[in-house]
Amino acid sequence: MILSKLALTLTESDINNGLTAAFEKMAEVHGEMLKKVKEPKVTLKDGTLIFKCKAAMGFMPLPIEAQLRLAPAEDGAALAITLSKLSMAMMGGEAGASAAMSQVATAVAGKPGMSVTGNTLTVAITELAKMRGITLSGKLNDIAIVNGTIALDFS
Repeated sequence: MILSKLALTLTESDINNGLTAAFEKMAEVHGEMLKKVKEPKVTLKDGTLIFKCKAAMGFMPLPIEAQLRLAPAEDGAALAITLSKLSMAMMGGEAGASAAMSQVATAVAGKPGMSVTGNTLTVAITELAKMRGITLSGKLNDIAIVNGTIALDFS
């Protein structure tokens, strides 16, 4: 498949349905670890993608929330994903985000099309698309998160 132009709008419901399916599929491979993640959910609000879940640790589930900002990068050739806040129970914030992104940097070191600078993961969208058998011949112009939707403009 070759993709050269796309205007796509996804709702929270669209994303959460896909998230549920993705977690079920990943649980087949990473079974025990992912079974500890309960109630994963995405909320789209004021330019921010908010991911929430509960982690089964001990007798009480631990609430986790990550706030992400998405933006085109490298003149539309990449997607910048900035972790602005990470909270676990009552701890976290910017310090939690920095610690988590340090772990992400280690995980993506040497992977083609991926890099971490500060709290931002930059992913080359052509590399991301290749993973799904899609050839991209354009650039990411805009990502807007407004009123429970995320809209992407690619041309």
